[in-house]
Amino acid sequence: MKNPNYKNLLIEWLRDSGVSEVISETRNNYYLQQLQNKINQKNTETNKTQKILNLKQSNSINSTQLPKNRIKHDNLESIKSLEELLTAIKEFKGCDLRKTAKNLVFADGNAKSKVMLIGEAPGADEDRLGKPFVGQSGKLLDKMLSFISLNRSKIYITNIVPWRPPGNRQPKPDEISMYLPFVKKHIEIIAPKIIVLLGSVATKSILNVSEGITKLRGRWHDYKMKDRDRPINIIPTFHPAYLLRSPGQKEKVWEDLRKIEKKYKSIVETE
Repeated sequence: MKNPNYKNLLIEWLRDSGVSEVISETRNNYYLQQLQNKINQKNTETNKTQKILNLKQSNSINSTQLPKNRIKHDNLESIKSLEELLTAIKEFKGCDLRKTAKNLVFADGNAKSKVMLIGEAPGADEDRLGKPFVGQSGKLLDKMLSFISLNRSKIYITNIVPWRPPGNRQPKPDEISMYLPFVKKHIEIIAPKIIVLLGSVATKSILNVSEGITKLRGRWHDYKMKDRDRPINIIPTFHPAYLLRSPGQKEKVWEDLRKIEKKYKSIVETE
């Protein structure tokens, strides 16, 4: 007859013997279980990844899914004045930037100027006041222009994107592509002799190139317009906001300004 305390005594004996695990009488292939668990975990991760990819694909932008006003800029050909262009931009609802910005930032300066400057997008100060380059970068730009005897009464300035991106981030490619036709119409109306592209976004957008601003700055390019015999002289340079972060690059911008001054004087003298 077994001792009624047999189980307790056996457990105590096993514990005193250093046994820390109880092995079941049923055989188990723990290696196979671990392998199956890894497979199940991998399948779960794969399913999650596929769901994310499907979500991204469903949210991706293509020309067949976009509303008409996001892929077609109606009546741009018929626009002949800045007032009409401003109205068209105000009525264009294809870009969501207008929902987060306070004010449309159209342009500033002399519309009859021979020099047109094109920046990237409005910042916080520009968004608040509705004018381009009025913050710290704007003050630096005014100072830069003063070195070559130019000011806002002698130049015309605008941006690639007229609404401030949230958090002062760079405009996204699709946002740029939506407003680029308006910018080109803007250039057509102003018909400047010189265009200064401020920063990488403006340079890549207008020149349709992939090279960075460091490589392209300080070099003259041609911008051809239909119904115009001579191309417009275009020169990229660093954005004033970049110079505030990297003051060591001001010397290079000074070189660019001297080139602009020389070109401007040659144009004025021949007219």
